[in-house]
Amino acid sequence: MKMTFRILIAILIVMAIFNTSCQPTDYSADINALKASRDSLAAALKITNANLLATNAAIAGLNTSVTAIQAQLTVISGQITTLNTQLTTTNATVAGNTATIAAIQSQIKAIQDQITTLNSQLTATNTTVSGLSTTVASIQTQLTSILSQVATLNSQQTATSASLADISAKLTSSMNQLNTLSTQFNTLLAQLILSGQIVKDADGNTYSTVSIGGQIWMTENLKTTKYNDGTAIPLVTDNTAWVNMVSPGYCWYNNDATTNKNTYGTLYNFYTVKTGNLCPIGWHVPTDADWTVLTTYLGGESVAGGKLKEIGNSHWLNPNTSATNEIGFTILPSGCRTSIGAFINVGTAGYWWTSTESSTANAWNRSLYYNSGTVFRGPNTEWLGFSVRCLKN
Repeated sequence: MKMTFRILIAILIVMAIFNTSCQPTDYSADINALKASRDSLAAALKITNANLLATNAAIAGLNTSVTAIQAQLTVISGQITTLNTQLTTTNATVAGNTATIAAIQSQIKAIQDQITTLNSQLTATNTTVSGLSTTVASIQTQLTSILSQVATLNSQQTATSASLADISAKLTSSMNQLNTLSTQFNTLLAQLILSGQIVKDADGNTYSTVSIGGQIWMTENLKTTKYNDGTAIPLVTDNTAWVNMVSPGYCWYNNDATTNKNTYGTLYNFYTVKTGNLCPIGWHVPTDADWTVLTTYLGGESVAGGKLKEIGNSHWLNPNTSATNEIGFTILPSGCRTSIGAFINVGTAGYWWTSTESSTANAWNRSLYYNSGTVFRGPNTEWLGFSVRCLKN
């Protein structure tokens, strides 16, 4: 409406200018037409203004309504928020109740399972009770049988007591006879020792003897751990200590007395031999010359070894050449302890000290081997561990 009014003013201005700048013309009809148009426009403008006022009033009413609606919306929004809070709380409560219900259902299931188990146990118990009743009846039967057996045993015991008295008397008689035999054995042993047929060392070990060409030899290697005056000989097991010794000492092959003592005897260094107290009283370690007398009597060193060695392969390895043991000397392959303390050659060789030194730090010895019938003579260092055979004085 304002735009229409502005157009009309502009037309009137143009017309005024035109009237002033142009020659007079009769425009009354036009003016009247324009006035009519103006009046029409003015009327239209009034109507428009009236409509505008009505519209503004309507807008004002609408604004009021909108404000009221907004107020209502605010109230409703608050109610919705409250409802949402309540709904959240309700959902949480429902969830808790659901969990509680699930827990209760689980407990109910567990109780049902327990009831099932108890029913099974009750059934098994009833079965066991039934079985026990049968067992009790069987035990009672057995007890009756045992009581009968006890009665029988009591009768037998009465008879046995009389027999025991007789047995006791016989046992006493046997013990007396055993004591008599023991006394006779000890007497015979003493006689054998006195005669030189049996020899006892300081440890109480006994040895049989053999007479060969006027000499009487032990038939076993010496086993004593004491001198003939009862003094102990040092036992040396450590290799380094053995190698460094310049004083008497002994050992068992492989440091194993249980396996080797009774079979092979003791291994001594020469410092022990030099004391002169190693063999039992009335006996000595043979000299180099004593060994030569023996081998010469047997036909010389080249054949004497076979006659001295034990036959077979109980101790000697094959072939145990020329072994006959025809004079009962029973040489065994007792091995030795070396200059580094090692144990070697059990089963294949034996080595025996003489009491004769060959030089300041060496002594003569004899050795025999599984693959030869010869007795070998040679010197060796005095810290080696060799066997000893004693010869009667």
